[in-house]
Amino acid sequence: MTRYRRLLALGVGAYLLIVLTTFPAGPAVKILEAQIPGLSLQAVDGTIFSGQAGQLAYSGQALGRVDWSFRPLALLLGRIEYHVTLDGPVFTGSGNLGTGLGVDLVAHDLGGEIKPGLLLERYAPVPVQTDGPVSLVLDALRIENGFPDELAAVLHWKDAALVEPVELALGQVTVNLGSTGDSIAGEITNVAGATDISGDFSLLSAGTYRFQLVLKPGPGVDPGFVDMLGSYGKPQPGGAYLITDSGEW
Repeated sequence: MTRYRRLLALGVGAYLLIVLTTFPAGPAVKILEAQIPGLSLQAVDGTIFSGQAGQLAYSGQALGRVDWSFRPLALLLGRIEYHVTLDGPVFTGSGNLGTGLGVDLVAHDLGGEIKPGLLLERYAPVPVQTDGPVSLVLDALRIENGFPDELAAVLHWKDAALVEPVELALGQVTVNLGSTGDSIAGEITNVAGATDISGDFSLLSAGTYRFQLVLKPGPGVDPGFVDMLGSYGKPQPGGAYLITDSGEW
């Protein structure tokens, strides 16, 4: 009888494993979308263990194709977690994403390439076009109640440049990102640019942002750029200009 029970248990376990590994992703996606507000996956194929979606969107922003594979060891931490690869117009890269009790989203060990100048183009007080690759290294992200209460990430903008409204080499720009619980804070610096840059910004959970940037043009910088700084910025000691902006994001 004991041997029979063991064989029965093994059979039931094998059956459940087969069911889980072949369970279609579609129904699970619906549960995930309900768990994470603003998340949408379309053209879903595969299983809950390994699959893909032709289009991932978050808060109305189309992010591109996504592939996933289940990470069972995360269950020991009380999370359902996947290794995800995203290929889209805004971001291309991979990392680990998950959810758990009391948490909308957890991300870690994530890296990739972002559309050049995305951050500057979104929050600059004047319309700009940029050039140069932007890479993201995200060590940790935790979103609870729709906003990050933990964030540690760095943006590297290599060979940064403005193309419009003026041409300007900005060198190597670094943006360090963190969270204070009710806001995302960023610190901006650069090296080896024709213009020195320093500044910071914050995005508040209430839906507002604040942005300030100090720019100090070097010798030989396009006079048109200096004139633009004079129009939009406040002169500072030493030939620098302070540009500030705020509003809703």
